[in-house]
Amino acid sequence: MKTKIKITNTSYFEKLIEQSKSIYARTLLYFFSFIEAIFFPIPVDPLLAILVLNNKQKYIELTIFCTLASVIGGLVGWLLGYVIGEEIEELLTIIPWIKNTSFNNVRTAFDEHGILIIFLGAFTPLPFKIISVTSGVFHINIIAFLVMSLIGRGLRFFLVSLIVKNFGDKGIYLLKKHTFIISSLFGIILILLYLILI
Repeated sequence: MKTKIKITNTSYFEKLIEQSKSIYARTLLYFFSFIEAIFFPIPVDPLLAILVLNNKQKYIELTIFCTLASVIGGLVGWLLGYVIGEEIEELLTIIPWIKNTSFNNVRTAFDEHGILIIFLGAFTPLPFKIISVTSGVFHINIIAFLVMSLIGRGLRFFLVSLIVKNFGDKGIYLLKKHTFIISSLFGIILILLYLILI
């Protein structure tokens, strides 16, 4: 079954859709998932959705490896933040509109609610790449980072895969229109539960 989804500037994506059952497309999915967790600005969810739509029998494999690639990319981001954290702090201090108090507030937030922030970055539309690097800058426990990244990314990608697997084109349309709202609402609910329970 071929997807009917229309994408602007389609020449590259049409080729990818045509080859969505090939190892080439799967390799690209995992590669983009890896770099998206470090610096790549485009979310990998649409590509995962297309591949699941055309490879429904392999949705578990696609989702697991997409998740692992993203978590490994997040680990690289964490290591970069950990290694060059001091340089990043020095760079931020010379940017006029970033005050020391703002930076310290972010550090305090990570110190007090780092686990929640990592999960929200992994699951919601918050840029995971920023969360991963910042977690390294503030020396968030690496095991906690990996566990929460795995849970958050896994839930996000499995949600995408299950919706597409069960609803096909309609599922992709639903994700295209409402992913931001759904994940944001879920994130808000988690924040409220976290604040109630702590």
